[in-house]
Amino acid sequence: MVDLKFKEEVNNYNNEVNKVCMPLGLHRSFPENNLQLMVQSGAKGSAVNTMQISCLLGQIELEGRRPPLMASGKSLPCFQPYDFSPSSGGFVTGRFLTGIKPSEFFFHCMAGREGLVDTAVKTSRSGYLQRCIIKHLEGLVVQYDLTVRDSDGSVVQFLYGEDGLDIPKTQFLQPEQFPFIAENYEVIQKTNHLDEALARMESHQANQQFKAIKKWRARHQNSVQREGGFLMFCQKKMASVKAQITGGEIKNGRDPATLQLLKMWYELDEKKRRKYMKKTNKCPDPSLGVWRPDTYFASVSETFENGVEDYINKWESENRQSYMRPALSSDRLKDLLYLKWQRSLCDPGEAVGLLAAQSIGEPSTQMTLNTFHFAGRGEMNVTLGIPRLREILMVASAKIKTPMMSVPVFNTKKAFKKVKQLKRQLTRVLQKVEIEESLRVKCKQNKHRLYKIKFHFLPHEYYREEKCVKPKDILHFMETRFFKIFLEAIKRKSAKMASFTEVSTRKATRKDLDGRTRRKR
Repeated sequence: MVDLKFKEEVNNYNNEVNKVCMPLGLHRSFPENNLQLMVQSGAKGSAVNTMQISCLLGQIELEGRRPPLMASGKSLPCFQPYDFSPSSGGFVTGRFLTGIKPSEFFFHCMAGREGLVDTAVKTSRSGYLQRCIIKHLEGLVVQYDLTVRDSDGSVVQFLYGEDGLDIPKTQFLQPEQFPFIAENYEVIQKTNHLDEALARMESHQANQQFKAIKKWRARHQNSVQREGGFLMFCQKKMASVKAQITGGEIKNGRDPATLQLLKMWYELDEKKRRKYMKKTNKCPDPSLGVWRPDTYFASVSETFENGVEDYINKWESENRQSYMRPALSSDRLKDLLYLKWQRSLCDPGEAVGLLAAQSIGEPSTQMTLNTFHFAGRGEMNVTLGIPRLREILMVASAKIKTPMMSVPVFNTKKAFKKVKQLKRQLTRVLQKVEIEESLRVKCKQNKHRLYKIKFHFLPHEYYREEKCVKPKDILHFMETRFFKIFLEAIKRKSAKMASFTEVSTRKATRKDLDGRTRRKR
């Protein structure tokens, strides 16, 4: 916690120094300063490089922490033991422009060496990770029906990216670019063959779909409650089921009555289930889910449709105010925007699997972070970076090393109170466990191992506020439940080991017998 506080305080000063220096505090400002010119034009370098040259190097970190202390209590021999100054903890106040002190240079080299080692170790692992991903995804290709399929023809996605768009072609589908399309209408119309496309395709199917969606939204604008067939079935049957089933243990967060309702719903035949489904007000499917965007004109995503509607309304109001007759009608402009969408669809034969694999592989080679350490909290170490990617993508282990869950909480007093109660239940009270092993020999046949296990618990004041338990409750739990489970686990393990030794001795005796019979022959 001290380490964390130091880093927080020092970072504030670091940010203040950077604000003063960059960019107005420099002796030469942007156009005359060649370094700033290089960074801001995007040729090479970043803001971090300019800060290290012009301002200060800041806090040096090794494995997410400040440089550790030696056995003498010093971080480097030139400091006093247990020195609390920021400079002794790896905070470099010097900059490259005026030079840094020898101690600061040593700290800087420590961080540099960690980066080099990390890069050297990581290169082979990230390279192999990328190769594995590419090999598994190389068969995924966009087909002529716009589905993404594997090499054996199995469908992976019905529409690439759920909208079928090729990202490099979508730069003019942003609402900010619509005025540009309106201004260059004549050129775009000729190059994209708008009239030919309109002659072949009709847009009324997609327009009807959007009208149905808008109608449904207008009708259900104020209704908060979600309606569904299963919900209606539950509301009807819940009272009778609860009257029949009373008590019982909760499984997977569900009481016996709920489980019974679920079972009854699955046992219903199709005709009865359809009766409940008819009563619900189902929202119409999105246009892209019903009409293929390459063969049905104006079948676009709802976000794009809303953007087009807003722009057309704005464009019409501007033309009304100008009292001049516009060169093109709103319908023609709308059709051109829809055609622009259709021209941005992903081409058949596009190897989207390789694209996805490269999109994971390229950033993974840039990753320098292996593990992240929460200062002073050993149990909160989280596996990040390439080790995490490897266990998710390559090993695909059912039990990942450090499982983590982020749970958002409502910003209310009641919610925070519940969170505190949950935190109390999850906070640990065990400090450490000591195990001593010794071998006891009474005679040649009578050998056994003796284990002494000591459980060290934290003092009561450490968890008094956070946990609603007393030391006597902990001891009672250990005596009545924990030791039983613990001894059963040991028994199972020892029984397994005994069976292994029996098998091995049997094999040995058979071999010996075979050997003896051969010798006799």
